[in-house]
Amino acid sequence: MNPRMLNGADFSRLENLLESTSSPRPTPEQQNALRAVLEETKSTPNLSELECCVALGDRLTLVSPLDSRDWYKPEIVMPAEADLDQDLISVLMPIGLAVLGRRIGERISWETPAGTREMTITAVRKQALV
Repeated sequence: MNPRMLNGADFSRLENLLESTSSPRPTPEQQNALRAVLEETKSTPNLSELECCVALGDRLTLVSPLDSRDWYKPEIVMPAEADLDQDLISVLMPIGLAVLGRRIGERISWETPAGTREMTITAVRKQALV
């Protein structure tokens, strides 16, 4: 699998989140998961490399490889901005960690209470490339 790609600003925001003492504060489990993601993430200023990668603030389309009618369009946000009713998903949720820095066309998986969920990233709508 390709390395995850993020811009420097998002990378720094996520590193700062690890050290955060404000609410909502990541649990130790979330901190470990985020550390693991950052260890496999490459920070780059190259906008052309980032156009197809999921970053903070992006709205993406996920489609099940088994049924194209099974899709989901979350937006990945910082924990304080999360609102499940509006599909604003915290980067610290399993799905947020799974998609962060991944590219269009990649199949991702994450754990849910019902078991492992697997979907393919079919589109990324960028909020802003900084």
